[in-house]
Amino acid sequence: MPFDVSKFMNLSPGDGEYEGQLDRIRGQKQKTDQIEEAVELASKNLKLRDPKPFIIYGEPQSGKTEMMICLTARLIDDGFKIVIPLLNDSLSLLGQNLGRFQASGINPTPVNFSEILDPVHDLSAGEHIVFCKKNAKDMQNLLDKIDGLGQVVIIDDEADYASPNSKVNSGAKSKINELVDKLIGRNGRYIGVTATPARNDLNNTFGNVTGDWIEFRTHDAYNGQDDFF
Repeated sequence: MPFDVSKFMNLSPGDGEYEGQLDRIRGQKQKTDQIEEAVELASKNLKLRDPKPFIIYGEPQSGKTEMMICLTARLIDDGFKIVIPLLNDSLSLLGQNLGRFQASGINPTPVNFSEILDPVHDLSAGEHIVFCKKNAKDMQNLLDKIDGLGQVVIIDDEADYASPNSKVNSGAKSKINELVDKLIGRNGRYIGVTATPARNDLNNTFGNVTGDWIEFRTHDAYNGQDDFF
């Protein structure tokens, strides 16, 4: 078929990223109903007049990474400029998740935070997906880079790990909790993703509102603890 340039004339950088990711998953003969449900509810939460931090929770190994890829694509389509997936303090986990995001073909191409620290890398223009570990030094370097750039969205994978304030009863803040709070800033958005959200509830992490929590339902072929036990 001849190349039709007219199809690309009026596209903005984020047009169609979400639908493109859904098509990719469908092309693998996998259902997207659960992903679409969670992403639509998350998008709706973020469009509230005064959106609060919230949690997306689901069973272990139920496809949450694919959901986060689609959620990130939707955030880009919705006009958010900087999306920061936060991961546990593990190089192998960061590499694994960053690799899956990059392999999805999502645009803009996700990068490790270390790639954007050079002063010549300008984050004030365009869209950016920046991965970072929940490591105090890494997060402070990222914070120094993005401070003052405006609204960001944090997708906190395994949100019950390190992010809740472990010093809440003393009136102080644990380091990672403090840095995530600074990354959110005045206008940022926070979405926690976890299979074990109880600590985020009891700890009231970042003032999240349980009424806005979203259950990421399992797909039909999922076999979890209810099947084995």
